[in-house]
Order: sequence, then C-alpha cells, then structure tokens
Amino acid sequence: MGETVKEESDFQPARSGSDLPGADRFDLTEIDNRPESQSPATFDGAIDALRATGASVGMRKLVELIVRHGKEEGELLATYEYLSTQTPDESVRYLVDLILEDEHRHHRLLAELSSAMAWGVGTRPPMASVPRLPWAIGEDLLEQTKRLRRSEQADYRALKRIRRRLRPFADTTLWVLVVDLMLLDTKKHATILRFLERRKRR
Repeated sequence: MGETVKEESDFQPARSGSDLPGADRFDLTEIDNRPESQSPATFDGAIDALRATGASVGMRKLVELIVRHGKEEGELLATYEYLSTQTPDESVRYLVDLILEDEHRHHRLLAELSSAMAWGVGTRPPMASVPRLPWAIGEDLLEQTKRLRRSEQADYRALKRIRRRLRPFADTTLWVLVVDLMLLDTKKHATILRFLERRKRR
C-alpha cells in the first residue's frame, strides 16, 4: 500500500515548475530486440534449461508456473487475434489491437523471465532473457533519470488537462479512453525510472 501512495505522489502538481485460437501461433519472433548472438526466448526453451542446469525443485515449480501461465496467455492472444480480424467494427478493432500490442509484449516478457530463472543468475542464457539487476548507476545516469521522471510528471499533468477538455466527447468518441491509456503508460514509465533511481551508487 505504501508503494502505491508513493507512485501516486509522483503525479501531484509540483510546487515549482518542472523541467522537462492456438498459442503456438505466437512464437515471439515478431518482437525481437535480442542481441545478435541470442535466439528468441521460448517457454519450451525454459523447460529445457531447467533440465540442463539441474535447477532446484522450488525453482522448477516456479518456472513451470510461469510457463503454464504464459501458454494460457498464448490462447488468450489467439482469441484477441481472431476478434481483431473478424470484427467489422473499426473502433472495436482499433481497441483490440491496442490490447494485442500489450499482450504480445507480456507474452515475450514471460518467456524471457522464465528463461532467466531457468538458467540462473550466474549464467548467460543462449536465448533472450530478463537481464541481471544493475549493481548501481552513476551520477550522470541518475541525473538523467531524475530529469526524465520530472518530464513524465509534466507529461502526466498535460494529459490530465487534455482529458478535462475532452470530457464533452466522452460518450461519442474514443478520445478520452485513449488519453486514459496514455496516463497509465506514463505512470508505468515513472515506475521504471524510480526503480533506476533506487540503484544509485552508495
């Protein structure tokens, strides 16, 4: 609960000016930001890694839980994909495609998370995975993250002003919903930046 309050406080007005059907169809290759030497993460690859590394029983159960959830989410992706291609309504397709973008990313992140956990902290996996925690960030990067977070705060306030102006269109357009989604993204960006700030060198 304390963390939620802390997150919300990032978006209060500043006292002074701020600067700036089938899961197998989704093999994650459409979103590929891995290093050149790495292949895309897959859930089957994570299970193979558990066998190769001789992971503990507890870790095996945890990875298997994530893999099971990821494969279930793959079925959900297939349903969204079907809805997007079959609906004749442009606005419904637009909104479903927004969900699909997020679900594809979630699916990839789950595969990369299961890969990282299966291979263990001390091993560099041969496939894409969630990287190890940064030990610390230097002062230059810390200052940049602080500036970026202030910019995200300013962006949040600007979007709130835009949203107020769009209220008359709330029942006749998608505009307010789109701004609401952008507000959620801005909070997510601030969460990432706060995390980086906590990694500052002692």
